[in-house]
Amino acid sequence: MVKTFTLRIAVLVTVMLITLPLFVVPYEVSAQTSTGSITCPYKGGTLIIIHMGDPKSFNPDAKADDPLYAIASNIFNKLVTLDVDYNVIPDLAESWEVSPDAKAFTFHLRKNVKWHDGTPFTCKDVKYTFEAMQKYKGVAYSNLKLDMLEGITCRDDYTAEFRFSDSNAPFLGFLAWYGTFVLPEHLYNKTEYTDWMDPNIPALSKPVGTGPFKFVEYVKGSHVTLEANKDYFAGAPCIGKLVFKIIPDAVAAMQSFLAGEGDVLGVTPPLSEIPRINSTEGVLVLARPMPSRYFMAYNMAQEKGRITLNKDVRFAIAYAINRTEIVEKAFSGYGFVAKGMYVPAIAWAYNPNTQPPSYNPAKAEEILDRLGYTKGPDGMRRLPDGRVLELKLVIWQGAQTEAMAQIIKENLRKIGIEVKIEVLELGAFQEKAYKDKDFDMSITNGFWGPDPHNMHMRFSSKGSHNLPGYVNPVTDDLLERAAKEPDLEKRKQLYWQAQEEFAKELPYFPLVDVVGFYISRTDWKGFYWELPGKVGINVYAQVWWAKGVTTTSLQPTQTTQTTQPTQTATTTPGGGLEQWLLPVVVVIVVLVLVALVLTRRRGT
Repeated sequence: MVKTFTLRIAVLVTVMLITLPLFVVPYEVSAQTSTGSITCPYKGGTLIIIHMGDPKSFNPDAKADDPLYAIASNIFNKLVTLDVDYNVIPDLAESWEVSPDAKAFTFHLRKNVKWHDGTPFTCKDVKYTFEAMQKYKGVAYSNLKLDMLEGITCRDDYTAEFRFSDSNAPFLGFLAWYGTFVLPEHLYNKTEYTDWMDPNIPALSKPVGTGPFKFVEYVKGSHVTLEANKDYFAGAPCIGKLVFKIIPDAVAAMQSFLAGEGDVLGVTPPLSEIPRINSTEGVLVLARPMPSRYFMAYNMAQEKGRITLNKDVRFAIAYAINRTEIVEKAFSGYGFVAKGMYVPAIAWAYNPNTQPPSYNPAKAEEILDRLGYTKGPDGMRRLPDGRVLELKLVIWQGAQTEAMAQIIKENLRKIGIEVKIEVLELGAFQEKAYKDKDFDMSITNGFWGPDPHNMHMRFSSKGSHNLPGYVNPVTDDLLERAAKEPDLEKRKQLYWQAQEEFAKELPYFPLVDVVGFYISRTDWKGFYWELPGKVGINVYAQVWWAKGVTTTSLQPTQTTQTTQPTQTATTTPGGGLEQWLLPVVVVIVVLVLVALVLTRRRGT
């Protein structure tokens, strides 16, 4: 018990230390910083990553394919990409300009880039890729607003201009995210192919990119092997090979890692096992808050008699749910009670004044009493026709979702509401919840970045992931206007207003803000989570092995000698570094002292 308690405090202190920029520095999509060149104190070695599953294909832009994403990030490049703090940084584009109306985006491309087959990379690859995304409705089609794309012009081989019919303020953020890898035009764009997923395209089974690693082989259910690209534009990677070892089951993945069969645990383990992993010699566990959260959606579909259409009922349910208990029991203490109606990790767009109801079961009882849902002799509340007030909670299979649902059931039973939990396989859940809207309440999660336009996807009446079925002309208008507003401060105000409306209407109830774990062996250094501003998420180009061959021309300290992110325009309204750093340090010191005192007490 003492070790577990101490670990939680240590992890949370670590989170605070390594994520100060994440909470304080506003997201600045126009920041342009050099990712620098790769420098290696040691060379050689094979990095083995325990990986989540088999890729569906090797076209990373065609459809949602989470198992492919980390692999593709090392084979391919994007125009721009995200670092671990979700800032936009250069990739194939070394700089860019945005027109004042956010209708035109000009990218200046690197000139020393080659595809893995030796063909030079040029603007024609960019033009083909995004026109194919538009034509074939790629996975990023909606996020990038490619329905508004009027055209892509190659001014020369190394200058690409995107033109939109209307302002597209979120474009850069989503361009740096999912399904936006640049593909080789000379391998895809042939008349004999029907489309970019034609099985006759060799690159669909043996992908060719511009990234730091080249494809070697894929054995389904076993592994994907990549080798260092010695001609990579930023310099050859430090390691010789990169292997993604496929083990989808979380327990089996953890056991494989602990048995020494991998160097990075890329599958989130059962959270109850974090203390054991953390105490393993030669293993390092780091944690960072993520712009990802679990939330409970109320069914807002306009069906006569649906009880969750009543705002007071939604608030009563929210008051009855103990989210601290959810964090402690369902997440073993590794997470945060969700604050606000958007994720704090995207700090510039987060409105701290829009807090959902806090745990207050007495308030919940008061509301239900006022609404006339009286309790029977069994303590359960009745509908006007005498039936027990029962709500259907639909979830997908999973340790966290099932544990959360059970806590919610117990919490609501205490105020007289019966909850029927329906657990489904993920595909069936998506059909029943997202498509059929056959639920009263439902739990889901997801990534809420890299731009607050993500709210449009989740809560606009036109949104593709609008689980509540929420329709509100006010928020629709605010989110549409925000997407077309090029001025960052004005965009912020529109998103703040949308969050105020969400807090007032409560179509969804934020539950838990997720903590991401980075678990690796201590003899490996230079991971992307250690190099914000320099390396894109999931890219292992800078990783080096302490047991590798020592280089004579470089010292280990040179691995971080790259240009620092420009933050001249990203200070908070409250002032500069000196105004917030001291209080934060004081809080951290106090937490450490409290942890030590409590540890001693519990140990006696």
